[in-house]
Amino acid sequence: MIEIATLNTWVQEAQWAARDWRAQAWRCSEMYDGGKAQWTQEDYDAAIDAGIDPVTINRTFPAVNLLLGYEAINKYDITAKARTIKDSEVSQIMTESIKFIMDQCSGTYLISQAFKDQIIPGFGCLSPTLNRDPRKEKITLKYRDWKEMWGDPFSPPWWSPDSTKYVFQQRWVDLSSVKAMFKEKSQALQAKFDELSGAQSDTYSSFFDDEASYIEENRRQMAGSGWVEAERKRVRPVEMWYPMDETRTFASFLDGTVIELDELDLNEQFQIVQQAQQVVMATVKKMYVCTFIDDLILMQQRSPFPHDEYPFIPFLGYIDRFNTPYGVPKQIMGQDEEVNKRRSMALAFLKSRRVTVEEGVAKDKDGLQRVYEEANKLDGFVVVKKGMIDKIKIHEQAELAPSQTAILQQDEREIQEMSGANSESSGFKTPALSGIALEKKITQGATTTATLFDNKRRSLHMIGEQVVANVQGFWSAPKVLRITDRLSGAERFVQLNQKVIGENKQITIRNDITQGKYDTVISDQPQSDTVREQNMNLIIEWVKKSPPEIIPQLMSMAFEMSNIPNKDMLLAKIKPLLGEKYEDEDLTPEEIKDRNQKQMEAAQKKQQEAEQLQKAGIHLELNQKQLENIELKAKIQKILIDAKIDMEEAKLKGDQFRVDAIAKGFEMTQKALEHISKPQGAIQ
Repeated sequence: MIEIATLNTWVQEAQWAARDWRAQAWRCSEMYDGGKAQWTQEDYDAAIDAGIDPVTINRTFPAVNLLLGYEAINKYDITAKARTIKDSEVSQIMTESIKFIMDQCSGTYLISQAFKDQIIPGFGCLSPTLNRDPRKEKITLKYRDWKEMWGDPFSPPWWSPDSTKYVFQQRWVDLSSVKAMFKEKSQALQAKFDELSGAQSDTYSSFFDDEASYIEENRRQMAGSGWVEAERKRVRPVEMWYPMDETRTFASFLDGTVIELDELDLNEQFQIVQQAQQVVMATVKKMYVCTFIDDLILMQQRSPFPHDEYPFIPFLGYIDRFNTPYGVPKQIMGQDEEVNKRRSMALAFLKSRRVTVEEGVAKDKDGLQRVYEEANKLDGFVVVKKGMIDKIKIHEQAELAPSQTAILQQDEREIQEMSGANSESSGFKTPALSGIALEKKITQGATTTATLFDNKRRSLHMIGEQVVANVQGFWSAPKVLRITDRLSGAERFVQLNQKVIGENKQITIRNDITQGKYDTVISDQPQSDTVREQNMNLIIEWVKKSPPEIIPQLMSMAFEMSNIPNKDMLLAKIKPLLGEKYEDEDLTPEEIKDRNQKQMEAAQKKQQEAEQLQKAGIHLELNQKQLENIELKAKIQKILIDAKIDMEEAKLKGDQFRVDAIAKGFEMTQKALEHISKPQGAIQ
C-alpha cells in the first residue's frame, strides 16, 4: 500500500500541473457560452474608454453545435465479437447485455455529455462502475465532471496503468453522506472536519484558486481549507486509483481466455491447469484505490472490479505537444474575439462623425461642444454665422467601416476552416459552388473534425472492454435478458447462467456469460454522407451504364453497402426479384434453425477434436519427460550407492580429504534427485 504522505504529494503535483490547463478549459467554456464573457476584461474596458459599445457575436457556438449535432445523429454501437465458434451465440447475448446496461443508465445521453466536454474544454470523462442502490441495475455508467478529475501530469491523458502512475477524482460531498459510507470512520471524520473547518489558512487551499474550482461558490470566500466547506457542511475527499506491480500466476486457453490462479482454491486451480494450454508467472499491474481527507484514510483496498484498469474513460479532443488536451474553442478563440472587436469598431464608425472647425468659429468650448453634439446626431441642426460655413467640415466615419468588415469576414472564414464548420457542412447553400465542389467542401469539413470522432471511437472501445469485464465478473447469478433478433426483429427472452441437469445427472450451465473471450468492436450508423455511401452511389452510376445481365449483382452490392435499417431482411425479399436466389428462400424457419444447429455442432466437434489432439500431444510430451526423469533418477540413485561405498572405503583407509569430497558430491546429487522427484507442472 502507498503511504498517505505520498498520496498527498500526488494530489499537490497533479493540481499544480493542471492549473494553467484548467484556466484555459474554463476560458473555452466561456467562449461557448457567449455574452460579455467572450471579451477579456482588459479589452472590454478599453472599448468603453474609447467610446465603443462592445458587441458580442458568438461564432464559437454554431461551430461547436455543428459537431454536437453531427454526434447526435451519428451514433456508434458497441458490439462484442466471440473468439471461438462455441461462444458466437453468447457473443450476441453479450452485445445485448451491453445495450441493456446502456439503456438502464441513459448511456447514449451520457456519451453525448462527455463528447460535449471533449470538444469544448477538451476533456470529458465517464466511469463504468457499480450501483450502490440494490433497486437499480448493478452495473452502470456514470458521468464525471471534468472539473473533478485529475491524473498523472507526466503521462499521456489516455490513462493506461502501464504509463499512468495515478488518477483521482475529488468532488464535494455532504459530510453526512460520507459518514454513511464509512460508518466505522464516523468519529474520526467528524474530528477531521472540525479541525479543518477551524483552519483559516492552509497551504492545500491554494491549489484550488482557479476559475473551475470555484464554480459552485461563485468565487465566494468560504471558511476553512480546500478539504472542507464549513457553511454547507461538505467535504472534498480524494478517491485515488493507482496500480502496483505484483507477480501472479495465470492460465491461458486456446480462445485467448486468461484466468488468474492465485486467488482460487486448490481444487479450482487443479481443474483449470488440467484444461489450460499454458500456465505462466508474470509481473503485472494490479489496481488499488484509496479514499482519504488530508491525512485521514477512509478506505484503502484492491480494486473491486474484475479488470485492473482505471475505472475512468477519458474523452479527449485534441492533444498538444505537452500531452495536454484542448477543445475546438481554443483554436478559434482569437478569431472569435477579433470578430467581436471588428464588428464593434465597424458599428462605431457607421454612427460617428468627425468635426473639423477653424479657430474662432465658436466663442468658447461650450459652443464647440454644441457643434460636435449636433453634428453627431441623426437629425442634428447646426447654425453658424454668415460666412463661417466653410470653416466647419463634417467627415463621415462610415467610409472606414468596410475595412473593418473585410477583416471580420476573413476571421469568420478562418473560424470555418479551423473548426470544420463551414457553411456547406452547416446546410447553407453556396450559389457559387457546383454540385461536385459542394461535396468536396462538405468532405473537407468532415476531414477536419475526423480526429475528434476517432478519439470518441477509442473511448467507446475502452467503455466496451470494461463493461464486458464487469458483466463477466458481476453477472454470475441466473438472469433473464430480452434479445432482439437482428434479422427478423423478433424478440425473445434468454436466461443467462442457467443451470441444466444433463442425461448423466451432471449439472451444466447454459448461456454462461461469465466464460469466454470477447473482442469489442465499435460499429457506426451514420446518417450523413460517408465513404461507403459514396461507393454505393458510384455502383449505382455503373448500373446505369452496365448490360442487363450484371445489373442484379451490382444492385445487391449497392444494398449491402447501404445503411438502410434491416437491410438483411430487405435483401432476402429483393434478391428473388432481381433474379438472384437467396440461399434460404426455399427453407422454412425450422429448417434454417436445424441447418444452423448442424453447422454449429460440426464446427464445435471439429474444434473439440483439435483440442483433444493438442491435449494428447501435451500428455505424450509429459509422459516422455516423466520416463526421462525416472531413468535419470535411477542413474542418480546408482551414483549415490556407489558414492556411499566409496565413502566407506575411504573411511577405512583414513583418507579424510577424499571423504569430504565424496560427501560434498553426495549432497549435490541428493538435491538434484529431490528436484527431479518433485511433480513437473506446465509452468513456462
